[in-house]
Amino acid sequence: MAAQDLSLPGLGCCLRLVNAPEVARALATALPGWPIAARPARGSAPAIRLYRCGDGYRQYAPELPTGLDLPTVMAAVCSLIADLAGEALASDPHLLGLHCGSVEIEGRLVIFPEAHRAGKSTLSVAFAAAGYRVFGDDVLGLTPAGEGMALGIAPRLRLPLPEILPPELVDYIHRQAGPEDAHYRYVIPEAEERAAHGETRPLGAIVLLERDAGLTAPEVVRLAPGEGLVQLLTQNFAYDLTHEALMPRLVPLMERLPCLLLRYSEPLAAARELARVLRTPEAGETTSMAETARMTPCHGVALQGAGCWRASPNASAHPLGDELFLIHRPSGAIHRLNATGHAVWALLAEEALTLDELTDCLAEHFAQPRAPLTRDLQTLLGGLLEAGLVIPAAASSLDAIG
Repeated sequence: MAAQDLSLPGLGCCLRLVNAPEVARALATALPGWPIAARPARGSAPAIRLYRCGDGYRQYAPELPTGLDLPTVMAAVCSLIADLAGEALASDPHLLGLHCGSVEIEGRLVIFPEAHRAGKSTLSVAFAAAGYRVFGDDVLGLTPAGEGMALGIAPRLRLPLPEILPPELVDYIHRQAGPEDAHYRYVIPEAEERAAHGETRPLGAIVLLERDAGLTAPEVVRLAPGEGLVQLLTQNFAYDLTHEALMPRLVPLMERLPCLLLRYSEPLAAARELARVLRTPEAGETTSMAETARMTPCHGVALQGAGCWRASPNASAHPLGDELFLIHRPSGAIHRLNATGHAVWALLAEEALTLDELTDCLAEHFAQPRAPLTRDLQTLLGGLLEAGLVIPAAASSLDAIG
């Protein structure tokens, strides 16, 4: 029985392979920026282990205590990389793992948070084909200083390739092909097109992706910062941290990063257009749509009856531009308010007010007629009450005494 122990920078001896030299070779190829050192196995086995079992493999890891059967070399490599990336993020308590693609443009990282079938991996490969450096297509470390750190993992594409890809990109994908099976293929960019493990760059923009087969040319749309914050709050690997704990790390980023939407059909054209916009901001202002908030206030039934309302002490508030993010501490639920909701919360955080008093304040501030504003405020207050974000003033006094 031939067994190897593999070591990776930052993790040390972290993986044992038994009768699986082909997996070791494929793993080294799929981790071009994260050099592996191998030696004959000795001593106690590391936490991650893979055994050859007939025509397939069986893996054990802290997250797989009962084992996982893997049918192909590619399946084994994908599973091992997922565990190794998790170990790398867990080994540094100051590093926040973001679920995103990332590429370097003009010395800064553009990140693409995960969105179902939005094409972030294909877009990452398209950037490499266009001559830009890929920091990753699935995971990026975020340092306390707000820089992105590469793990050195090659992009992985789902097979078969989309028919819409241009011949230039298809040729690149075939030319740079790494390990693959019937479902996935790793693409290994040239050395100058990929970042090494531990390499960092400051973040430059967060870009949300929207694929639309009907588009004849890619479009770049400017969004409100809150769009990016929502994505980063939901697409990270800090499963042991609450939204409230993440806010101090993420809000300062979104206060300084532009948040864009890339709508596209063909990824290579999209990569080149986005790079052009980011290299020439003044061009982006003329080709992008006007900034839009795309707000979703708290939903709920309309407020019933009269009363005096106050902000709940069980909520924490995190402003971002005109928007406000509220976190209900007992449940951890996060709620996003638009400018009107932000103003309502600010007023109720200062003093208890009735619906009529709120209407008077906001009608004057926003120069809006009272009747429709009252209806909107009834719905907003009803939603805030239902979410536990506002409470009757009497209850607030009791909370303060308790």
